[in-house]
Amino acid sequence: MKTLKFFMAIMVLAAIFSSCGKDPVPVVVEPEWKAEYAEASATNGGILYDKFWAEESNFDQTNTNIPAFKAKGDFFRCKQCHGWDGLGNQGAYINRAPKANRPRVTGFNIYQYAQANEPNVIFDMLNKTAGRRAMSYDLSTYDPATNFTEGDKMPDFSKILTIHQIWDIVKFLKTGMMDVTKLYDATYTGAYPTGKAVFSNVGTDGDATAGLAYYNAGCKMCHGTDGTTIPDLDATPGMTAGKFVRKKSNEAQHKIHYGQLGSIMAGKFAITPTEMKNLYKALNDTVVFPN
Repeated sequence: MKTLKFFMAIMVLAAIFSSCGKDPVPVVVEPEWKAEYAEASATNGGILYDKFWAEESNFDQTNTNIPAFKAKGDFFRCKQCHGWDGLGNQGAYINRAPKANRPRVTGFNIYQYAQANEPNVIFDMLNKTAGRRAMSYDLSTYDPATNFTEGDKMPDFSKILTIHQIWDIVKFLKTGMMDVTKLYDATYTGAYPTGKAVFSNVGTDGDATAGLAYYNAGCKMCHGTDGTTIPDLDATPGMTAGKFVRKKSNEAQHKIHYGQLGSIMAGKFAITPTEMKNLYKALNDTVVFPN
């Protein structure tokens, strides 16, 4: 009996000492940026990507730099350098040459970059100051042939946008920018800035019937049954809804998704890639939606 009690005592002591030697259960602490990203709005990010100082983005309309943004808008709009499709000069903007009032289109594929990197990495890229153009730079001196280095740089958004606005753009790039290869086929020939983009198979394998139903429910009221009620979309004479989608397939998807800023056309913020593809398929019908 004494032997049994002695053995049990040894076992208890061994258990005590062995448990004391174990590492405590680690407490997982999420990085602070994850909370910022979770709260960000891809919808607002899409609007900011188009024109961040627009009223629709809730940008501070008393900001003293707004006159400069409006005067030299393309030097500040994300879409100018990266394209509506996010493919830069390797996409639909392969022929958008620089001018005195707009910089070069970058060769950087921001869509691909965003899909390949974590949100905090994208944020740091957008928020850095090194290698960025200061607001104080005189853009009136920009010349695409002789004086373009500074003008072609990305603006120093760390001094222009709030932390929350930059996170909104990150959220858009990660989850709100559509993969245009799922919406249409595109052939790019030549090299920037004299290349050519041709769109075909608009809507790819989408469902035209479902797309037409979507159009009738949310677009017909303004654009009409055949998309010709507003004949000069984007201030282009004769540009109907169908023609716009077929000729500017790269751009239409963003305008449908996030709205035509400065107009009554609000975005279809909840539209899914499948719904967009279906809508494209319907609008590709030149009989139903003529030029």
